[in-house]
Amino acid sequence: FFFTFFNMDYRSVFAKFFIAFCLVAKATQNDDGSAELKPSLRILNGQVAAAGQFPYQVSVRLNKQHICGGALVSPNFVLTAAHCVYNINQTSLGVQAGTLSRTVGGMFRAVCHVIVHPQYDFDNDIALLQLETPFNLSYYIQPIKVADWEAPPGESVIISGWGRISEGSLLSDKLLYSRALTTERYENCAGADGLTQPGILCLSTPQGNGFCDGDDGGPVVYRNVLIGIASYNANACGTISYGGFTKASYYKLWIQSVVYG
Repeated sequence: FFFTFFNMDYRSVFAKFFIAFCLVAKATQNDDGSAELKPSLRILNGQVAAAGQFPYQVSVRLNKQHICGGALVSPNFVLTAAHCVYNINQTSLGVQAGTLSRTVGGMFRAVCHVIVHPQYDFDNDIALLQLETPFNLSYYIQPIKVADWEAPPGESVIISGWGRISEGSLLSDKLLYSRALTTERYENCAGADGLTQPGILCLSTPQGNGFCDGDDGGPVVYRNVLIGIASYNANACGTISYGGFTKASYYKLWIQSVVYG
């Protein structure tokens, strides 16, 4: 371990320690005085989504409180980031779907099984949540196809979630989305941020945009197909960077083996 540590590129080390920091849940106070887990990613400068625009988007909840985003990949499975649910009692977890609101509406399902990727540590930040009861599909609730290919560089993608809308603000009450991020060549991420794992999706984040402090586990979509989920930011929120996202196509076979047995 120590040999590996001292031979890592410092940027890669920083990115890994950032994930480690995200693994530690921090309690904050809501306006009503109740405790809330503080998520670690948000969408900056997002637009308000329309009803049914992102029917795959779900809110992953701990004790009925929003902690992370996720994507519905079948009527009874949700894909999210592993660090969102790692070492959390599944009886405390649930999923809300079919609503633009973070606090009301939609349909709730309890989680009966948490499947974290078997090689999850700082890498392989991906997990599946099996639901106790499948969602009833509708215009507002639909699973999304998981990519088995990689999006070409230079393409705009869609990210969505209920994250904070400005530094230090409360979580957004409405579902937000952004088209500001673009796909980048893998070599660019490796050179800029030391992101060398093949399961990392390389996205370029312009100034004042991207995920930060509010919605880890949230979906990254290209041409109506899920190509990634939010994992971490290697740099400060809202700065020009190559954000860390888990590449869906890299884990497609694992996802299929869990969802379809």
